[in-house]
Amino acid sequence: MTLSNDLQALLEPASPEQSQAPQTQRAYPAAPRGWEEGVRYEPGGTMVVTAPPAEKPPAGDDELRKRVEEMGLSVPDGFRVRLAEAKHDPAAWHRDAEGKDAVTRAVWRCRYVIEPTAPTWMSAGDVDALVRDAMRRRRKPRPAVDAAERALVVVYADAQAGKVGRGGGTPELIARVAERFDKLDDHVRDLKAIGRGPTAAYWLDAGDCVENVENTAQQAHTNDLTMTEMVRVHRRITFEGLDRLAGRFDRVVAATCGSNHGRVRRNREAVGPPSDDWGIEVLSQIADAYARNEAAYGHVSFVVPERWRESVSLDIGGTIVGLAHGHQYARPDKAVDWWRGQSFGRQPIADADLLITGHFHHWRAQQVGNGRLWVQAPTLDNGSDWYTARSGEVSASGLLVFSVGPDGWDDLRIL
Repeated sequence: MTLSNDLQALLEPASPEQSQAPQTQRAYPAAPRGWEEGVRYEPGGTMVVTAPPAEKPPAGDDELRKRVEEMGLSVPDGFRVRLAEAKHDPAAWHRDAEGKDAVTRAVWRCRYVIEPTAPTWMSAGDVDALVRDAMRRRRKPRPAVDAAERALVVVYADAQAGKVGRGGGTPELIARVAERFDKLDDHVRDLKAIGRGPTAAYWLDAGDCVENVENTAQQAHTNDLTMTEMVRVHRRITFEGLDRLAGRFDRVVAATCGSNHGRVRRNREAVGPPSDDWGIEVLSQIADAYARNEAAYGHVSFVVPERWRESVSLDIGGTIVGLAHGHQYARPDKAVDWWRGQSFGRQPIADADLLITGHFHHWRAQQVGNGRLWVQAPTLDNGSDWYTARSGEVSASGLLVFSVGPDGWDDLRIL
């Protein structure tokens, strides 16, 4: 029996020339993390392709397609190849042929995207038709928002009773607050008229309810009330505001926080714990008074900070609302940094979705993080003339109101 010539050739040992790898063969090191060769499939048919290293990046659409097809992939009809990322790797080593030492020679690592030539939404028609159909769609029925709880939030900030400034003194302050309370009545009627009527109310006192007589030496000569008179004015204004809410809503919550002007002081220095605050004391007095008449005020509850805390948080319809005065940081630009630190320290406002602050006497709002909102409330006082003299800025007074419902906050206004 004899072997065929072809089979005999296969059995014979290969010559040295035949066993040596071609000089053009390249051996590359393992790819850096994230640059491993392969394909990732995305929704809609898109493919992200990480190609083997090459000595130069592709030039032109034809070479882009060629690089991908060399990996055994086919580009479907209606798709294109796009260079998504190209990375020059100067530290890659090569082994030009088997048995030879490695040398360092820069390579290019490229990532491509195989995607539809036209966006997927174009399959429904051209742009004109897309816009026309969207604008002529049948509107969905408006949900019955009154079926779920919607809370009205009223932010009373920085009235500083007893302070005299460019906006007057105590008579002007009381008239200003009374006008804002009338606007609050109108605002509630407006919300009901458009089917967004609140079913509960929250009174948030952001602090600095009184001017005090111990913060600065100037106060002894510019105030028009004594310390007890300041407290009395603030108590009666708060009674009026809460009475209006209690007469309209089946559930009312009143909260306050510690502040720098409200803090009990001696020779300008704070005495006692943070809870030793005139604003907290006034709210405690009102709570005591309401407790004497359960029939009229049994639906009103009160929230104040813990003895050693300066802030509180409330769950308002599933939205966590934090309340702090704002004197804890030197300027308003630092509010978010302070809030972030409070979150790390697991303080009362750590989980707040919305933070309300006062102190800086102007309206401001900033969205931060993942959907959180910081709101700086406007002031109700008679003006901060010392700040105007220093900066030229004039703070507009106002009563901040907004609503909180199942979908978060809305209907924010300054009255």
